[in-house]
Amino acid sequence: MRGEIINYNNTKLSVVMPIYQTYEIYLRDAIESVLEQTYSNFEFLIVNDSPQDDSRLQHIVSSYNDDRIIWIPCKINSGIAIASNIGINRAQGTFIAMMDQDDICISTRFEQQVKFLKDNSEFGFVGGQADGFYPDGSSVRLNYLASSSIDELKQSFFNGVPFLNPSVMFRKSALNTLRYNSYYKVCTDYDLFARLVFAQNIMATNLPDVILRYRFHDANTSLNQYLLAEQETNEIQQWILQHSNVSSKFLM
Repeated sequence: MRGEIINYNNTKLSVVMPIYQTYEIYLRDAIESVLEQTYSNFEFLIVNDSPQDDSRLQHIVSSYNDDRIIWIPCKINSGIAIASNIGINRAQGTFIAMMDQDDICISTRFEQQVKFLKDNSEFGFVGGQADGFYPDGSSVRLNYLASSSIDELKQSFFNGVPFLNPSVMFRKSALNTLRYNSYYKVCTDYDLFARLVFAQNIMATNLPDVILRYRFHDANTSLNQYLLAEQETNEIQQWILQHSNVSSKFLM
């Protein structure tokens, strides 16, 4: 059931969703979960990173006839990092929420995250908990640490990626000029979070509530490219060690 529409003094939010050759049913689920948010004051930047599939995908998106949607076609396929950066660079909002083409936002996600960032100026970004679900209908809870201090947050980077990228909302001023690094094909989000926390000393946490339903399927990049993910994780953690006083014994 939808709650009251809340704008919190008209704080503008930008939602960035890169897409690439996705199934129509997945894309519609993702789009509708954004458009039906209880927090309505946002622009929805959909960046199409598959120009060869532009006509089909644009037809699906334009069927919603919602003026909050901004369609951004890419001339070449450049990968999720660059597509995400294109959206971020176009964003006009005070806050920037990331979203994936095949996930589903809980209806109060934006409301909860905007309120948190408005009420807690010392935090630069915030994620949340998620329910992962499979094609057979089964599901699993994806738990992420709600850090209470910068030291606890930094320590969490040695226990895995401490944030689920499509659940994250950034304060635009915290991102500043930092962007996703296209060098990384799987762990570009892990790298960005690490640079924000260890190089910029940005505080962040996760809300205790489930705010996203995360879809598991055969096309999940992290499943298909496990070895590459392991290699990139090791590289990023070595960078973290050079920018922290945490002992290497805490590495995964």
